[in-house]
Amino acid sequence: MINRIVIGALAVSGIGAALVLPNLSHAQTTHTGTVEQVWEDGFRLNTGDRTLRVDAWTVYGDSTASYVAVGDELTITGEFEGREFDAFSIAGTDSGSTATATTAAPAESAAVGATPRPAANTYSGTVERVWEDGFQLNTGDRTLRVDTWDVYGDNTASYVSVGDRITMSGEFEHGEFDASTIRPNP
Repeated sequence: MINRIVIGALAVSGIGAALVLPNLSHAQTTHTGTVEQVWEDGFRLNTGDRTLRVDAWTVYGDSTASYVAVGDELTITGEFEGREFDAFSIAGTDSGSTATATTAAPAESAAVGATPRPAANTYSGTVERVWEDGFQLNTGDRTLRVDTWDVYGDNTASYVSVGDRITMSGEFEHGEFDASTIRPNP
């Protein structure tokens, strides 16, 4: 009889644990701290009592360095996924601006409400050729093969046409320029 009671209690507590534990690791939390390091899709945040490795891809894609710099004071909201913190919202305590994960139209910035920093790799020019996930840009002194998948997906021709004058920022990777922002020039 006692064995049945013990087994029943263990079963009930096991079911309770199975229902609660998955939700504990995905509890949404907020942290404020100073940025110590930045990479293309994330950054390291020192909160004073701990250091977090933050995945900012949901908010900024592969353009985190255009929006976040070492020394920035930020407040992030999200959840832990393994040993990394997945940010859903990133707010600058200095400027008060907030960027959140969005499903905005591709022509808009990936981080609505955030102001990008001047990028070291910014180019302006005229579009000479367009394909589904990129285009060729003539800057006047060089011609760049541009990967636009992070901005437009496979729909580049819906947003960019031959002859358009644009300014873009991003980084070089594997012989191509990976655009993180694309803006039309009037």
